[in-house]
Amino acid sequence: MAGWDECVPSVTQCVVGGESIPDHGDAWDVSWQRSGHTFHHAGTSMAYRMARTHSLTASGGVRLRYRAETDQVAVPFMWVAHPQFAAPSGTRVEFTHPPKRVVDVLAVGWPSQAWQKELGSIDSVASGACRKYYVDPRETPTSVDLVRPDDRRLRMTFSATVPYLGLWFDNGAWARDPVVALEPALGYADSLAVAVELGRAPVLTPTTPLEWWIELHRV
Repeated sequence: MAGWDECVPSVTQCVVGGESIPDHGDAWDVSWQRSGHTFHHAGTSMAYRMARTHSLTASGGVRLRYRAETDQVAVPFMWVAHPQFAAPSGTRVEFTHPPKRVVDVLAVGWPSQAWQKELGSIDSVASGACRKYYVDPRETPTSVDLVRPDDRRLRMTFSATVPYLGLWFDNGAWARDPVVALEPALGYADSLAVAVELGRAPVLTPTTPLEWWIELHRV
């Protein structure tokens, strides 16, 4: 219950265009093909191909560069990063420029609420519970920090082609130990079927591939 999952083309199980997409998607629990610093994955539930290239940044961080493409006429698509970081008591999520509102996508009706610093703390999640927010899609930031109890920071930044950001907190609901995931996303929110219905899922075509990147570095 730790590590870096790539959830594509959906996070939750759903059906799109008659095709059933499994929970957490096609890519998270299978081996990818490697060519140098690039890893390749081909979709099984939808007709897409995806590549992730690893490189180092000038500041000593890591850049993950992505590309998704298809040979089909039009393929609705979603990608959500799902890296789960160990989150001992005192771990929290912070923003350089905090959003005004977040949406609770695990609650009925997806209620929106004002972002408060306390919402970013793993300690605010009851033992045995979990929480999933998306930053209001009208104001998604381009960076977010995971702050350790000793105030060390891991900053995640992502390209402007990534329009959404999810925040996952698990205090023993699924993971054995508390974890926090920073989840930049191409679709909103978690279900490709719902994202298509909301008009918040990109569409791959042979002439319009998708490209985006994530960077991780200590601050």
